Amino acid sequence: MFVDEATIEVKGGDGGNGIVAFRREKYMPMGGPSGGDGGKGGDVVIIADPHRKTLIELSRQRHHKGERGRHGEGSRRKGREGKSVVIPVPIGTQIFDKESREMLADLKTPHQKYVVARGGMGGRGNPHFSSAARHAPKFAEMGAKGEEKTVLLSLKLLADVALIGLPNAGKSTLVSAISAAKPKIADYPFTTLTPNLGVVKLDAAHIFVAADIPGLIRGAHKGAGLGHQFLKHIERAPVFIHLVDPFLPHAFRNFLAINRELKMWRRELIERPQLVAITKADLIADDETRALVGELKARFEARGCEVFEISAATQTGLEPMLWRAMHYVEIERERAANEQQEEAVVLTTANVDAPLEIVEIARFADGQSEWEISGGPFQRLLGRFDMDNSEARLYVHRILQRSGVLVQMQNAGVKYGDLVHLGELAFEFQE
Repeated sequence: MFVDEATIEVKGGDGGNGIVAFRREKYMPMGGPSGGDGGKGGDVVIIADPHRKTLIELSRQRHHKGERGRHGEGSRRKGREGKSVVIPVPIGTQIFDKESREMLADLKTPHQKYVVARGGMGGRGNPHFSSAARHAPKFAEMGAKGEEKTVLLSLKLLADVALIGLPNAGKSTLVSAISAAKPKIADYPFTTLTPNLGVVKLDAAHIFVAADIPGLIRGAHKGAGLGHQFLKHIERAPVFIHLVDPFLPHAFRNFLAINRELKMWRRELIERPQLVAITKADLIADDETRALVGELKARFEARGCEVFEISAATQTGLEPMLWRAMHYVEIERERAANEQQEEAVVLTTANVDAPLEIVEIARFADGQSEWEISGGPFQRLLGRFDMDNSEARLYVHRILQRSGVLVQMQNAGVKYGDLVHLGELAFEFQE
């Protein structure tokens, strides 16, 4: 069974809580704050593993969660960081946000990593909140929640050359002849139900990967004949080898039909280099078959196609065709090497003391003296402190004051004594 898609749920570990503690040493009965910081929660990391071929294991295991960071301890001892979870996937796996369908990462190279869900930062212990006016803070910061999301993993084979053609056109036979791959071969359509990869070594310096793509039929772009499952696997191949059996009825018409399917799936696919391989050259033994093949070859060449007569059984004509394919592969590799790599954007956890952006300040429902403040930063801020603690509430109020939020509230029309809803917290506004 070949599984090339899997949906998984990932969650970074929550950060450990900072704690409230005070020094209690001999001769120092009223020592200062000594609560340790909480440890960071473990990440969920997806890595491209060269030894993985399918996503079948992930289709059976949907939930992946990083370990929670340990809480801080007294004497300023920091809690241990939570262990990260590493998820191995095949090279060529794309990661999408399930809800937005946005592509998060494209793992094209061996051992490439992507942190799909970051663990929450550990909370700060009470020593961080001491000041000249507050010598013994009785509150600490709670650990941040880890990121949580549902992602879709989609595998696209990474092949330099895609072998295409009708079912039973000889693709599996060819890939076994030019590489060490040993695909299942039989004399009936759709023998190949999974793409087969083979490494083709022309010499020490010229090596490429060929993919035997299961047979395409009319309507493949609509899903007919497992079309959707396999059309996407040819999207990354810079060159196609189109196998044509000259002894099948309507060989040229079938060639046009398959190209039509490629165009309907992705228009740009039809513009890629496509070598035509007329198979079974070893069976062209008489004048009649020679004339048949000659006429077919002329029709392909009239369309500007490069045509090769080959036989996988006798190795006839394979080398010139493979070297020509290698030519196009090298062009693509040079283009990719010269292409400027996009810089990775690293998201960092914002400092709670940094200025906060107000998304909206609006009257709450129809009330004339009730207001609602909405915005992600506030949710993160409130989530880091125990709002039942009076000292913690005072600290949050001072953050709002230093960041200019209180002034913005006044400018919006909030007056003394008005009830303000901030997340799940409700308080009377005081200047």
